[in-house]
Amino acid sequence: MQCPTRAALCLLVLCALASCAAPQPLRETSPVRIGLFADLSSTGAREGNDALKGAELRVAEANESGGIGGRPIELLVRDMKQSAPEAIKAFTQLAQEEGVCAVIGSAIATSGLTVSPVADLSKVPLISLSVDDRVTNPDLNPENPEPVGPVRRYAFFVQPSATQSAAAFARYAAEHFMLKRYATLYDAASPVSVLQARAFENALGNSGRTVAASVVLPEGDLAVPLRALREAAVDGVYVCASTEKDAAAAKAIREALPQAVLLGNQSWYAPRADQPGRVGSAFAGVGSNAWFWTAVSPDDPALTLIAPSFAARFGEKPRPAMVPGWDAAGLVIAAVRRAGTSSPSKVRDALEVLTGVPALQGEFTMDRKTHRPASPPVAIMRIVGDSYVTAEPRYVSRPTKAP
Repeated sequence: MQCPTRAALCLLVLCALASCAAPQPLRETSPVRIGLFADLSSTGAREGNDALKGAELRVAEANESGGIGGRPIELLVRDMKQSAPEAIKAFTQLAQEEGVCAVIGSAIATSGLTVSPVADLSKVPLISLSVDDRVTNPDLNPENPEPVGPVRRYAFFVQPSATQSAAAFARYAAEHFMLKRYATLYDAASPVSVLQARAFENALGNSGRTVAASVVLPEGDLAVPLRALREAAVDGVYVCASTEKDAAAAKAIREALPQAVLLGNQSWYAPRADQPGRVGSAFAGVGSNAWFWTAVSPDDPALTLIAPSFAARFGEKPRPAMVPGWDAAGLVIAAVRRAGTSSPSKVRDALEVLTGVPALQGEFTMDRKTHRPASPPVAIMRIVGDSYVTAEPRYVSRPTKAP
């Protein structure tokens, strides 16, 4: 389904807000209500349901420990499928009708972009699981992501944004690979892909490495970008589009430049459904010497830590996508405790100044200027034959300037 135009979405926002009664203040003895919307029944249902299970587990754990000041916690859920209008509807229902103190949002990029202005209008915090930096920094230019611009007051991230992840991966490459000339291949039609390419290039430049080519991935024939890579004499190529485009480009580059180090984004993690540690059909044949980043690796220590309680509740092993859901619920709970109230505006104020909050991936600290996590870890993974191997489950790197 195509996304509605900006004008149509604005109209949906205004109609949704106008149709709902003003939120009523919760009595401080009533349950603390947290909202969550995700794709629970469409093409992204597996990840959406994993995030939901993570949030459910965190809420259950908090309730077993007495809730928040004796107040039980309720998690209210809405299915948005893959629809931006449904995401707006879900958020509005939760914020305006259900009286939640905050809403955990879907990982689908369009949902974060369309709902974040609604969060500002309704003054109910959105904890987005998306990675598009423009969710919290709407004026950010994908072609030049360094000046982030003003931050949306009621929108927050719980995991690394697109630029944070790509920049961290670039610094990892600069530290670990003896490569002289890099290139980036990206999808010009995808702002997230552009953000990742520019952040990767900027971080490499700041690390004293050379980006010899920045090439657009076309639809179909890859002869033009392959020729550009040969002419630039690169020995490392970062491909950061969708799974389908990344896989096609990786296989073509491997054949044309067999010695090049292949580098990728989170879309490279496309395992077999029955064996998460095995490479799926998309990247079969890419071979070794291929590295990529992802937010949470399947070997993250947090998954082992949470496995017994997760299995007891859901009868299965936890997957990486449950981690952001658990952490997002934990941030809201920590903010309510800090605020001493479930008033959405007070919870927003508390979210902005959270520091050292226990999370599955380590302590969480919010960056007040960007509403993103400060110095978040990313997982560094590699493809070895037909297997995915975790090189570093939690790599943390801070920006540096080349001497």
